[in-house]
Amino acid sequence: MARLDYPDLDTLDEQTTRRLNALGRPLNIFRMLAWSPGLLAGFQDMGAVVLGGLELDATLREIAILRVARVAGAGYEWAQHVPMGMACGVTQAQVDALEQGEADSDAFSELERDVIAAADELLADARLGDATLEKLRAALGDRQVVELLVAVGFYTMVSRFLESTGVELEAGGVPGPDEQRRVMDRVGEA
Repeated sequence: MARLDYPDLDTLDEQTTRRLNALGRPLNIFRMLAWSPGLLAGFQDMGAVVLGGLELDATLREIAILRVARVAGAGYEWAQHVPMGMACGVTQAQVDALEQGEADSDAFSELERDVIAAADELLADARLGDATLEKLRAALGDRQVVELLVAVGFYTMVSRFLESTGVELEAGGVPGPDEQRRVMDRVGEA
């Protein structure tokens, strides 16, 4: 059960209602964010960029997001991103390793282990260590390092929001990857 009530959709302003309706079936995270129309809009815009407007490889992005979700204990985020990650190339062996906390698993390449290390360092200290930063710069370049840092930071914030408000999984289960892609495409248009 959510720790905060979801707002009554009939009482929302026209722009917020339009944003939620543009999604088809609004995800509960967006319903909770509807308490603050400005935050909902900014969150959706930022999420659309993180999920669909980066040069950073989608598999690396999803491995980082799943690591954040697992370390933070954010069940909603984990449930939403496992199918998204698998649609982007994350393997079942990698999902299993992340779920078991096995960051050094052979299921991951060296670069993927560096991405996991980066997420861990940011979660623990809010600062990427020098050695990890240099490895990532050599493998990805500065632009993709920035994108990774923002993705980890954004989903750290998401996990804290989800866990603090108790956002629940949607009735009927997690939308499949195709529906999630359609939702994120519509978020970018809303």
